[in-house]
Amino acid sequence: MTLETINHLITAYDVLPNGEIKPSAILKMMEDAAIKDAENRGSGYDVLRSKDMIFVITKIIARFGRLPRVDEEMQVRTWNSGTTGVSFIRNYCCTVGSEVVCRSTSRWVLVSYSGRRLLRPDVLGHNVSTNSEETIDFEPSRRIKLPEGAEIHKSTYRATLTDMDTNYHVNNTRYGDLLIDNCGIDFERSHVREFEIHFESELKAGESVDILSAVADGEGFMTAFKEKTPVFAARIAVDDK
Repeated sequence: MTLETINHLITAYDVLPNGEIKPSAILKMMEDAAIKDAENRGSGYDVLRSKDMIFVITKIIARFGRLPRVDEEMQVRTWNSGTTGVSFIRNYCCTVGSEVVCRSTSRWVLVSYSGRRLLRPDVLGHNVSTNSEETIDFEPSRRIKLPEGAEIHKSTYRATLTDMDTNYHVNNTRYGDLLIDNCGIDFERSHVREFEIHFESELKAGESVDILSAVADGEGFMTAFKEKTPVFAARIAVDDK
């Protein structure tokens, strides 16, 4: 079966000042491909909303062979490779020409829109798997936590209207920027090698989270809480320039 593939020209607003793509930008490109693929398989947003259902991402991890740069055209290919428990597995492969520059795997769940209640995959009513043979040889970790003994930095983030998507919560791609801005790593001196984000609860406009971050062994770690409720956790690994 044909897999969804979308081409993107990487622009100046997709990259950091060093010309390398931002995590938030590649997350947006992968989201575009996922939306198109879901629509082609009969599971688009409007179709699911009419049935009081939506897909919500819970985890994503991405590894780079190298970082795509401004003015390069990147091809994003995506497919759903089945389910594990209540989660749908969606994978991605990003190429520039014939070179694989990034591979990624994510986990999604189906929830009711009105009550945000977790639904079983079979409630969808059809199989959305498009490629069960091609796999990604890594997966999200079970849990992200701050490294023991590391110096902890604290900051606060307040969600704004422009962070929202049509589900009235902070869009998952926005967390890529929060990771870069708050993890404590100097990206003028570092290249992103891998990042991972866990989405634990919704954050809506006007709500604030307390962010804890730490750096250890070339990796930045973050956890964020709304009062005592976990909102997201993230990790980013870098190489020195």
